[in-house]
Amino acid sequence: MAAEFVKYRSKVGIGLLLFVLVSFGIGGYYLILDWKWVVGLIHFGALALILYLFFSISYVITGKELLINYGAFYQKKIIVGSITRIKETRNPLSSPAASLDRLEISYDSGFILVSPKNKKGFIDHIKSLVPEVSIEMRN
Repeated sequence: MAAEFVKYRSKVGIGLLLFVLVSFGIGGYYLILDWKWVVGLIHFGALALILYLFFSISYVITGKELLINYGAFYQKKIIVGSITRIKETRNPLSSPAASLDRLEISYDSGFILVSPKNKKGFIDHIKSLVPEVSIEMRN
């Protein structure tokens, strides 16, 4: 049987997105008052990079591995069989998650925070591959 390859996009939280846009908007306003080309390119280039990262996060389940993709810069591989717990959280730690509506995935060598848009489908998929995984959802 071929490995099942399913891609889950990250949920983009409106709160985090607004925070980034407002922060860069305020900076952009003051930048326009005293325009300098180099500073403007850096400012708006950084905004474009952050928005690219927000919308490029994905989680791919290949059957044996969970691949966490964060733009062209980062890919983490977790053996699906090593996942021991999935816990719903709002932990704000830096992670490949564009929303605070997150899942903490604990595995043999640590944990990582993710925010799949289709949270139920993602959890059900992991559970189908690792039936003994512990699931902790908030009420």
